[in-house]
Amino acid sequence: MHTMHDILVCTHNPILLKSLYGVLRDEGFDVAISDHPALAVQMVLKKDYAAVLIDAQTFGLPVDDSIQIIKSISPEATVIVIGSSEYDSDALSVRIPVDLAEVKKLVHNMNTVSKI
Repeated sequence: MHTMHDILVCTHNPILLKSLYGVLRDEGFDVAISDHPALAVQMVLKKDYAAVLIDAQTFGLPVDDSIQIIKSISPEATVIVIGSSEYDSDALSVRIPVDLAEVKKLVHNMNTVSKI
C-alpha cells in the first residue's frame, strides 16, 4: 500500500531530475528515481506510488506504453508526463520548459482529490 507521499520520477535528464527531486522533497514527498521507463514499470510492480512522473523524452519503452502498463498495474496512481503539451492517454502533462510551480500544483491537486 502506498502513502500519498511516495512519488516515482522517471527521467535520464539530470537537470530535470535535480529540479523535480528538490521541489518534491521540499514538499514532503518520498521520491524514488528511475532513469528509464522499463525500470519504472519494474518499480511500480514492487511498490505502489501515489504518482509517477515520466519524462516525455525517455528512451527504450515508449511513454504511451509505459503509461498503459503503469495504469494497469496501479490504477490509483496519477501519471504525469513531463515535457508534453497534451497526452491522449490517462495521464496529466506539463509542457517544456517545465514550470515547477505547475508540477507542485498538479501534485497538490492529486493529494486533494485522493482524500475526497
